Amino acid sequence: MFATSDPRFEFPLTEADVTWLNSLFSLPEEGETRERKEYRLLTEEEREYFHRAVNMLKNDTTVSLNKYDLLANIHSRSSSNTAAHGGPGFLGWHRVFLLLFENALRQMIPTATLPYWDCTLDHPLSHPSESVIWSDVFLGNGDGEVNTGPFRGWNTQFGFGLLHRQVSSLRHLMSVHDLRNILEEDFLGNISYPDTKSSKNLEQLHNNVHVWVGGLMRKIEIGAFDPVFYVLHTFIDKVWEDFRVHQRSKEIDPTKDYPEFYGRRNHASFAPMGLGNLVVIDGISDVWNKNVVYRQPSCGNSGQNECGSKFLRCDHSTWTCVSKTKDEVTKSTNKDKHKDTTLSRTLNSGLKELDNLYIPSLLNSGISHSVYSDFLYPLKDRQSTAMYSENVSQSSALQKAKEIYMSHLN
Repeated sequence: MFATSDPRFEFPLTEADVTWLNSLFSLPEEGETRERKEYRLLTEEEREYFHRAVNMLKNDTTVSLNKYDLLANIHSRSSSNTAAHGGPGFLGWHRVFLLLFENALRQMIPTATLPYWDCTLDHPLSHPSESVIWSDVFLGNGDGEVNTGPFRGWNTQFGFGLLHRQVSSLRHLMSVHDLRNILEEDFLGNISYPDTKSSKNLEQLHNNVHVWVGGLMRKIEIGAFDPVFYVLHTFIDKVWEDFRVHQRSKEIDPTKDYPEFYGRRNHASFAPMGLGNLVVIDGISDVWNKNVVYRQPSCGNSGQNECGSKFLRCDHSTWTCVSKTKDEVTKSTNKDKHKDTTLSRTLNSGLKELDNLYIPSLLNSGISHSVYSDFLYPLKDRQSTAMYSENVSQSSALQKAKEIYMSHLN
């Protein structure tokens, strides 16, 4: 699963390429918090901004290839990914690379922030390939050429054709058990190549997900040409950050925790990282994520979206959040539409009865018709908000309409 050298990726960078790539090497400003949410926790606006910013990079051809693919190519080039795989430098290299990509997104849309795909939320499903994450709301389809979702119809570079995937054909997603295994350890060397068993090796666990997604993601060199790469690696970065918090609870300083036995020489502490003038040891500094916070879903939120998202549900047997399937979300959406229609009709009938029976008596009592018009009719536009959570009968709709009307007169 380690990257291999391919001369196709080693084309010379232009002055415009270098200038733009250098512009991405900046840290968040003091006081600028970047909240990286689980993908399914994003608001519709946040999700739209993320998708739009990614596509804006893809469509910007002021550099070689385009801005999205030029940055993905950095992950492909043997000259820049020397410490990216196969050793303890893996996590630090990708942390810096994620910041570069997030900065690129923010050049397009200043509020855009990377979400993460917590694949452990999909692991409990009987068929994780049916997760809502593979719907047009998120990453698009996972079976063959991507023809739904925000990245549909994307062309890739270097002769790899249209963006394509083959989810669930090989290997498996990460599980909550895998995360527990990671957090049982105390040192970076215990969760990294070259000397860690696969069940506790965070890079190996991540490799399994690459292969599970399939398509371009199956090959390390070209994985970053699929946007799945970034939301997966943001999750891996979150897991590492959780591990660093765990280290601090044991009075271990993660900024000084780099293993003496690192395997290949590319992963030596002061070997070039391949990103700017950085060296491998720079990747474990706190500066890269100083202003980054991660927000994860949890059971316990009350109401319809108990995990904080209509795309998640709480498994009360384990008290953990689990992704909904595409079918579950479709059925829930159709049910909500039916409920809205039913309540709308019920409230309308109550308002009509209010018009016919109640308002004339109010007008006869001296209340001006202009007051009635100004306050009652705008309420009809907000009937879903007023009645959404109530199962009302015709008579209670009339009573509710009366209450709403009188509250606006007072």
